[in-house]
Amino acid sequence: MRLLIDTNVYLEFFLKRENYDSVFAFFQYAARRNTQTCVSAMSLRDFGYTMHKFLHDNDLTKKLQLKVYEMTSKVINTSADAAIESLYSEATDYEDSLQTVAAEESMCDAIVTFNKKDFEKSKLPVFTPNELIQIWNKCD
Repeated sequence: MRLLIDTNVYLEFFLKRENYDSVFAFFQYAARRNTQTCVSAMSLRDFGYTMHKFLHDNDLTKKLQLKVYEMTSKVINTSADAAIESLYSEATDYEDSLQTVAAEESMCDAIVTFNKKDFEKSKLPVFTPNELIQIWNKCD
């Protein structure tokens, strides 16, 4: 299984928000199941921008971006075609539309996010980390 992990999942983890434990468990499950977790290059940028707003520290922000890279199986590109297709999309949020199209182009099986409503127009299934953990538990 190949999953695109949305930016907000990483932010929950690194900012130790209320969903920290579920993200931690999700990545443990994914590793045990040999699930390929993908992050878009755009997400790495957005993650860095948001973390820098909180930390005001370039070096620490870069270290955290590298940690995101290390906990992820693959970084996927956002193509020019994805950018154009997203402009014509019915999705209300351009960045989430870009995520969706990048996931489709990279042949991801699903998207993992805490903001499922932002991906209502996605052709791919969309799950929260907790939902995938529950599905995996049923399969074990």
